[in-house]
Amino acid sequence: MRLPVRLFLAQGNVAQFSHAVKLWTLFLTLLNIPQTGVCLNINSLNRPLGDEPWILESSDQLALMRRLECEFPMLEEAGCKVGIGVATGADKAFIGLFDELDVEIDRKLPLVMTQDILNGRVNWRGFGIINPFLEEGGLVDLDCYPRLKRYLEDRKKLIAGRHVAKKSPKRWYRTIDRIYPQILTEEKLLIPDIKGDAHIVYEPGKLYPHHNLYYITSTDWDLRALQSILMSGIARLFVSAYSTRMRGGYLRFQAQYLRRIRVPYWKDVPGCLRKELIEASHSTDKTLCNEVVFKLYGFSKDERTALGGNGY
Repeated sequence: MRLPVRLFLAQGNVAQFSHAVKLWTLFLTLLNIPQTGVCLNINSLNRPLGDEPWILESSDQLALMRRLECEFPMLEEAGCKVGIGVATGADKAFIGLFDELDVEIDRKLPLVMTQDILNGRVNWRGFGIINPFLEEGGLVDLDCYPRLKRYLEDRKKLIAGRHVAKKSPKRWYRTIDRIYPQILTEEKLLIPDIKGDAHIVYEPGKLYPHHNLYYITSTDWDLRALQSILMSGIARLFVSAYSTRMRGGYLRFQAQYLRRIRVPYWKDVPGCLRKELIEASHSTDKTLCNEVVFKLYGFSKDERTALGGNGY
């Protein structure tokens, strides 16, 4: 019997880790479960913990992940970029229904939020965000934008009370993150931070992402094809190995974990598989995505089983 098990200690010390391993071993012994299904991916318990997490994972899934890590580049090495949407520090002031934000038209952007992608597609509810930044960087001169100035000053108590505003009082009306308008027009894949499974939504380049959404853009990959790979068990395999689990079994699909996902270079993907990947993404059928991805990565029967054991 093999159990999918994870022991994740990104911070701590050797004594803590060793104690946790002993507790797990005792648990297996009490249940009379063989321990051959568990693999520890460390070379020695005598080395200090660094930035890399230590993982106690089922050996078949760990072996598959390590094989992919040896053979394929990381997501950003393959021509993709992972980012996170804008944080304002005062959403009640900076965000509202787009048509009701009484500012100059070039001082607001349509915003996509988690609630807009609940069914796997974008269903924009009509919200927008105030953009106080010049396209080339720096904040706009409020005297040049009287409607924006009035809007912000009407909400100054809330906006100026943020930590970021107190640190730089003259820049009190900035959002926590700078807004880059070019992100709006880039096609992108949207991924909510906390989910039980990989939730990958294609956005054609009409909306700006909110801070609880991560996004992926690419200069090389067809994003529809990439969507199929991430919708398959590949994304969950890597994220579940490195991410801590939240209450209820939810995972954190954060940038540092998404960047660990391994994909081929787009130039190395055969034309027939490119077509299949794109078609699979339009179907949103995860079983179909898995079948195409199995062929792309050359999975053996055991590796298919291992990926299936990770939630599919």
